[in-house]
Amino acid sequence: MALQGKKERSGGGNDGVLENPKRRKVGAIADVVPFCHADECINLRLVSTAGDLQDSEKAKPFPPEYSERYFGEDGKIYGYKGLKIDLFMHAVTFHAHGDIQYLSKTRPKYEIASLQCCFVVQEIFGNGLVEDRDVFVENLSRYTDSFLYIVRLEFSDSRVREWYARMIPLVLLFIEGGQPIESDDPMWEIFVALEGEGPETVVTGFCTVYRFYHYPDSTRLRISQILVLPPYQGQGYGFQLVETINKRAVEHNCYDVTMEDPSERLQELRDCMDVQRLLNFTPCVSAIDSAVSRMRTVTDHRGVCEDIASKQLSNSTTVSTSLNGKSSSLKSNATHKNEKNILSPPANLVEDVRKSLKISKIQLKRCWETLLFLQLQHSEEAVLDRFRELLVKQLHSEIFSKSEKDVGHGKQVFDTTNDYDNEKTFIMMHINHRSESQNGDPAPPSQQESDGSAEEKKLQALQELLEEREAELQAVADKVSRRCKTLSSVTNKGD
Repeated sequence: MALQGKKERSGGGNDGVLENPKRRKVGAIADVVPFCHADECINLRLVSTAGDLQDSEKAKPFPPEYSERYFGEDGKIYGYKGLKIDLFMHAVTFHAHGDIQYLSKTRPKYEIASLQCCFVVQEIFGNGLVEDRDVFVENLSRYTDSFLYIVRLEFSDSRVREWYARMIPLVLLFIEGGQPIESDDPMWEIFVALEGEGPETVVTGFCTVYRFYHYPDSTRLRISQILVLPPYQGQGYGFQLVETINKRAVEHNCYDVTMEDPSERLQELRDCMDVQRLLNFTPCVSAIDSAVSRMRTVTDHRGVCEDIASKQLSNSTTVSTSLNGKSSSLKSNATHKNEKNILSPPANLVEDVRKSLKISKIQLKRCWETLLFLQLQHSEEAVLDRFRELLVKQLHSEIFSKSEKDVGHGKQVFDTTNDYDNEKTFIMMHINHRSESQNGDPAPPSQQESDGSAEEKKLQALQELLEEREAELQAVADKVSRRCKTLSSVTNKGD
């Protein structure tokens, strides 16, 4: 889901000037080139009827978020004063029309600069741009009739590929780092959120999904790009898109659903949704109750826990944390060596959840930690301390237990064939090899960290990650607490 953000700029007003190098010349009169900031003078508006072009209340304008893609890092449009660019996009098909107005334009010697915005508008919208306003208005009703009631589209249809091509400007302007997908690959599909009926129908958001093959006879869905258009953000459309994809995965018995590099907001949405689904999944609730019961049993006798921690104090890593506003000194290795790590869901539950809810193993682990926190956040201090210790131990293991050379070890890529483009497909397999590190030879001195600052850096990184994870758990817990009716009956068990 796109994140909003606007750059701070010094000075006031919408217009500025660029100093000409001739100004350095003594006695010369300084020539200036006027400019405007792109994200201040450009507004996009979604329209469905001719009247929407004049109705700024119904078709509310919104600025681009990443205009530097087209106007450079400074986001400036040179050659105009009082520049105003209204970009109208049909709310379903995304055909576009631009209206460019300005108070004044530069002198002929800067004519190239003055034409910049016209060229860029054409570059952004390509074949989707309708330059004639009368033609654009005349076709508004025809555009709407063509795409009424569409929910899921496959890129094997050439009309869908053409339609997506007209949406690429939105991908580039409103998704950070967004790039167009390879729409000639028939394994892509797009889910579209619609609102309204007949001529009033508008597209509020969309999500692209890739269907990966999973050996031997299944498919896994990977969510690639998801964007709720700015006028409709915060109204639940992103939730509906992800929920629809989850339901489709269950109905078609896909292997699981994953996400490609989700933003923080999208990951939080996903966590909230999956935690609520798990709270209604009986095997998961039972497993959480069992895990919490084991943790409470361990921490009932604080004297025993303190004794275990003190014996390992000399080898421990102390991390100062805060959870729910409370501070504690944690020993990352002060856990009982015979106790199972309750931060990891049971193997049988991992498989049950994947088969029934299509939640991946990695995502279930995130949700499992949140479910534990939901039940423990109002517990006694000793129980919360225990939860913190486990978080520290896990983060330390994830970050520092594996060397960089272990990443990707045992994986091998093989070329394979398909029905449309053999250069775009491959199979990745895990191959069992004897690790070179198993020969017993110690690491060379150049690889050994002898500087004490290395340990300090590790400690700092661990502290920062722990604080981030605590904040994530708290944010999801707060949202789930407000939304999930089942929560009150679940979290009160055992308290």
